Amino acid sequence: MKPVHCLAALPIAAFYSGGWLAEHVGTRLAGLPFLMTWNIVWLLLTSVIMLVMFRFDGSRDAAQRTAQQVAGERRDHDGAAS
Repeated sequence: MKPVHCLAALPIAAFYSGGWLAEHVGTRLAGLPFLMTWNIVWLLLTSVIMLVMFRFDGSRDAAQRTAQQVAGERRDHDGAAS
């Protein structure tokens, strides 16, 4: 497991801690109850975190390099067959 995958624990911890936090904070934010605002914010932040994980994972780059190597080998073998 790569260290960047540890970021996936943040949204999980945030969604589970929201209920506890909502008990202690009785305010409304943007006209919504605190817990609803908390969940909406973390829903959006989860998308950002997943984008960061996708960007820094590196497996996409490895797959592209492997595909390029396979394509290069196919070109080499196609010319040698005749």
